[in-house]
Amino acid sequence: MIKVNKKIAFFIIFLIFVVIIGLFVKMTIFTPTVTPGQEERKVAGLIIQFRDGVSEQEAKSILKNYNLARYKLDFTVDVPDNYYIIVDEDNIMDVKNELRDENWTEATPALEKGNYYITKKGDYYIITIAEQNIHNESFIEMLTKYNLEVKKFVYCHVIITDRPDSGISEERANKLKSELEMNENVFTVYFESIE
Repeated sequence: MIKVNKKIAFFIIFLIFVVIIGLFVKMTIFTPTVTPGQEERKVAGLIIQFRDGVSEQEAKSILKNYNLARYKLDFTVDVPDNYYIIVDEDNIMDVKNELRDENWTEATPALEKGNYYITKKGDYYIITIAEQNIHNESFIEMLTKYNLEVKKFVYCHVIITDRPDSGISEERANKLKSELEMNENVFTVYFESIE
């Protein structure tokens, strides 16, 4: 009789253990990431900024590795700041100071005073330059002084959706952005949100 009671007690403890594990697994697997009533933000497209000299075919090949080549691709993106310079870590502070001294400051609108934006990529910096400044005499002198060359971005607009309320999740878009920006030929990825 005692052996039977021990077996029943062991079986009951085992069932309780299985139920607890089942509840824990169910909660972790089936917990919704979006609370009811909250809309998941969607991204309708990506604007990808490629290094100068990347051909359309090379860009398509890069995008194919991230399953983006299946979407509509537009390489005729008209962006006002198409130009950039690459500055190494040794000269970045001097170049930034010269840009500030020439009143190309970040406090004014980009098209008004030639605003510049800086992105760090590996051990160098990419400084976006407005087109109106690339012919400025003092800017050209600075380029010569630091042995810099003005280059032009290659842009690709990846159109993920043409339909309202579709697209990819912002979480997926952020993952793609991180992965793409690891590629040496990709500088920056911008999102086009669904309105």
